[in-house]
Amino acid sequence: MKIEKKDIILESKPARWGTKAYHDAKKLYLSAFPANERFSIFSLLAMSLKANVKFHALYDQDVFCGIAYYVESSSTVYLTYLAVNQDLRGHGYGSKILTMLEEKYPDKQIVIDIEPVVPTAKNYKQRVSRLKFYERNGFHRTDQKLKDQDGEFEALTTAKKLDKSGFAKTLKDMSFGFYQFKIEK
Repeated sequence: MKIEKKDIILESKPARWGTKAYHDAKKLYLSAFPANERFSIFSLLAMSLKANVKFHALYDQDVFCGIAYYVESSSTVYLTYLAVNQDLRGHGYGSKILTMLEEKYPDKQIVIDIEPVVPTAKNYKQRVSRLKFYERNGFHRTDQKLKDQDGEFEALTTAKKLDKSGFAKTLKDMSFGFYQFKIEK
């Protein structure tokens, strides 16, 4: 697929059961994230029925370019999943999605979690690349880790300092209180 550089104008569509947006989002979600780091599709859909939980497919004109799954609370937006269509990676879509969220929620910390950047990891170079991408887009490292049944993840935020209690509230709210986690150093 040949990509021409142009202005990216994103349209965000809810990924609701049975829609084209859902089918596009589901396919990318299943291919972009390892099985052990994914909620079930049923869980994603159920959680996204809450007004503050968004499961969106993103389009540039009619071209499907990515997904964003996030939850908003009074102080925090937790970007649980962000993925760009593999054919469009490296063309500014990930940065544009992050900018869109920052513009929509200017007074809230945006939090993401990534695999820890440790030299012994099999995908160390990918982890370094992911960290650099988020740092270029205004995120910075915190001294906090999100620990759950799937492992340990490093929390990054756009705020000067991670609002740990706001992040925890957002995680609980997203999952109806069923998600078991710890946030610690």
